[in-house]
Amino acid sequence: MNYPLAFKKIFLSQYLFTGIRITAAAIIPAVILYHYNLLASMTAIPLGALIVGSTDSPGPFHLRRNTIIASICINFLVIIITISLQHNPVLIIIFIIVFGIFFSLAGVYGNRANSVGLVALLVFIFNIDSTASFNSAWYNGLLFTAGGTCYFITSLVLHQLRPYRYIQLQLGESLRSIAEYIERLSGLFKTSRDEDYLQNRLRQSQITIQQEQDSLREMLLSTREMIIDSTAKGRIIMMMFLDSVDLFERLISLQQDYNDIHKTFDDTALLNTIEQTMLSLQQELNAIGYAMQFARQSQSQTDIDKMMKALFDIFLLERKRHLSKHTLPLFIKMRQVIFALQEIAERIKRLHHLSSYEKMSSRKYKQITHAELKPQANELSLALLLENFTLQSSQFKHALRVTIGMVIGYSISLFFPLGHGYWIIMTIAIILKPAYSISRRRNKQRLLGTVTGVIIAFTFLYFIKNNTLAFLLLICAMVVAYSLLKLNYYISCVCITIYVLVSFHFLNNSNFEVIVRDRLLDTAIGCVIAFLISLTVFPVWEHEQTKELITALIKANKKYFNAVALLIKPNNKNESFYKLARKDAFVALANLSDNFQRILSEKRKKQSLTFYHQFVSSSYMFTAHIAALSTLLQRFEGDLNDKDFNPLINNINDKFKRIECAIKNQPVKQSASNRNAPITNKVQMLLQQRERELETGINDMQTTTRITLRELKSITDEFEIIDSIAADEIKIIQKIMQ
Repeated sequence: MNYPLAFKKIFLSQYLFTGIRITAAAIIPAVILYHYNLLASMTAIPLGALIVGSTDSPGPFHLRRNTIIASICINFLVIIITISLQHNPVLIIIFIIVFGIFFSLAGVYGNRANSVGLVALLVFIFNIDSTASFNSAWYNGLLFTAGGTCYFITSLVLHQLRPYRYIQLQLGESLRSIAEYIERLSGLFKTSRDEDYLQNRLRQSQITIQQEQDSLREMLLSTREMIIDSTAKGRIIMMMFLDSVDLFERLISLQQDYNDIHKTFDDTALLNTIEQTMLSLQQELNAIGYAMQFARQSQSQTDIDKMMKALFDIFLLERKRHLSKHTLPLFIKMRQVIFALQEIAERIKRLHHLSSYEKMSSRKYKQITHAELKPQANELSLALLLENFTLQSSQFKHALRVTIGMVIGYSISLFFPLGHGYWIIMTIAIILKPAYSISRRRNKQRLLGTVTGVIIAFTFLYFIKNNTLAFLLLICAMVVAYSLLKLNYYISCVCITIYVLVSFHFLNNSNFEVIVRDRLLDTAIGCVIAFLISLTVFPVWEHEQTKELITALIKANKKYFNAVALLIKPNNKNESFYKLARKDAFVALANLSDNFQRILSEKRKKQSLTFYHQFVSSSYMFTAHIAALSTLLQRFEGDLNDKDFNPLINNINDKFKRIECAIKNQPVKQSASNRNAPITNKVQMLLQQRERELETGINDMQTTTRITLRELKSITDEFEIIDSIAADEIKIIQKIMQ
C-alpha cells in the first residue's frame, strides 16, 4: 500500500472537512465552559454537538438540515423519557426493547434515517447511567439541544460561506478514484503481470467509484439550486460530474481479454507506450481532482495532444512492420484501444478546461440530459415500517439482535459492579450491523482500537503532565477520529478512545486509572456479547443475498444491453433511458462485487463459492464489453444498418431468457449460435477481401473494404464476445443454483 498517497487522499478530502467541522462544533463550547469552570456540569453541550454531528453525512443541504433538526428533536424527547424513568431497571428494560426495535428499524428509510436512529439509541444509553445524567430531565434535554444547535449553526454558516465546498471535495475525490482505476488498468498492458490480482483490484475500485458517484448524484440532483437558476460555477460542476461518468464508461470498455494481443505485441514498444500513456492520463486526472479540492484551476502536466500523437505514430510504425492477414484482427482491436484512449484524453482535456469555471463553458449546460442520474428517494411512509415487522425482513432481524444484545449488556451492568456499565451497551449498539461479516469486522476493529487507544493515551498522560499538549492531543484525536470514521474504523476507534480518556483526564483526574480499566473491561464485554449475538441470533450470511443480487445484475445488464442496441437505430435514441440503464448496470455490478468481498470475509466454506467467483469475474467482463459496444456504436453513429444486427441482438436476448430460467432452476433450452447471422458472414467476406488487399500490397490506402471492416469487425466481435459470456454465465449459474 502507498501510505503517503493514502494519507494525502484522506487529508485532502471531504472526510477531513467533516472531522474539522464536528470537532470545532464540540470544542469551541467546551473550551468556553472549561474557562468558566462549567464543563463538568454542562458536558451535555459538547456531547450534544458530537452526537448530532455524527448524523450529518454528505448530501444536499436541505436533507442534511432536515436530518440535523430531526436528530435534535428526537434526542430531546429521548432524554426526557429516559431520565424520567428514574433509573428503574424494569422500565429501562422495557424502553430498551421499544427503542431498540424502533430506532434500529429506522434503517429501512435509508442511511440518514439509520444514523438518526443509532444516535438516538446512543443518547438513550448515555442517560441510562445515573452518573451520566443528573438534575432535571428538562435541564439535560435543553443542554443536549443546545449542543446540537451549536453544530447546526456551525454547519449552516459553513454552507452559506462555501455552498459548493462539499461537492468540490467529493468530486475531486471521485476523479482521483477514477485516476487510481486508470493506474490499475494500465497494469493489464504490462508484459509481466498478475492478472487475477489486477482484476480483483479493478473490481474494488469500481465499487468505490460507484459509491462516490452515487453520493455525488444525491448532492447535485437533489439540490434545487444546483439545477434551476444555478450559478455558472454550479452548472460547470454538474458538467464535470457528468463528464466523469462518461469517462468511467470509456475506461471500463478497455477492460478486455488481451492474451492474444500480448502474444503478438509483447516484443514491441506498443504495449509499453500504451501503459505509459495511461499513467500520464492518470496523473492528469489526479491533478484535476486535487485542483477541484483546492478550488483552483488545474494545470496540465504534459502535452496531451503530443503524447497521443506519439502513441498513434508508434501504432502506425508497428502496423507497418507486422501487419499481415494473420495479425489483421489484432490490429483492428488495437486501433479501437487507441481510439478509446484518444476519447479518454479528450475528456480529460475538457475537464482541465472546465476547472477554470469560465462562464462561457457553462452555456452548454442546457444541452445536458441528467434525468438518469436522479437517486432513488426513500419515502418516510408508515406502511414501509409496518411491512418490515416480520422475520422475513433482514432489518427487523437486525433490530432484534440489537435489542437482545442491549438487554443482555444492561443486565450484566446491573449484576456486576462496573463503573461505566453503559459503555457495554454502547459498544453493542455500535458494533452490531445487519450483516454478520460487517459486525465481525467492526467487532475486531473496535476491540483492537480500544486497546491501542488506551495504551497511547495512558502512556502520554503518564509521562507528559502538560495540559496544553494534552489538549492538542485531544483536538488532533477528535479530528482524525471523525475524519476516518467511514474510512478506517480501527484508527477511528483508536482516536475516539484517546480523546475520551483525555476528556476524562480534564474532567476527573483523580479517577483516571479506574476509567482506563473500565474502558477496557466494558469494551471487551460488549465486544464478546456483540460477537455471540451476531453469530447466534438470526445471523444474516452474505451468501444468502447472492441469488437476489445475481437476478438484479442480469436484469440490469439486459436493460443496459438493449439500451445500447437502440443506439444502432438512428431515429430511436433515448439518451435518458440509455444513461439510466448504464447507471443501474454499474450499481448492480458494484453491489455484486461488494457482496462477494464480504462473503470472503465471513471465511465460511461453501461449495458454490468458486462458481460465484467465476460469475463475478464474468459479469465484470460482461458489463465491460457492453460498455465497449456502446463506445463503438456511438463512434460509428449513422453508418450502420440496424436490420443487420437484429439477429445478434435477438440471440443475446434469448440467452438472457435462458439465464433467467437458470436462476429459477427451470429447464434451459438450447438456442442457435449468432455466428451464422448475415452480418457475421458479411464481416467474414470483408475480412477475406482485406486479406487479399494485403497480399497485393495495399496496406495504407483507405479503401472502402478497409473502412467498413474496421467498423463492422469491432462491433460484431463485441456482439460475439457478449454472446459467449452470456452462454458461459448460463453454465455457471446452473452450478451455483445446484
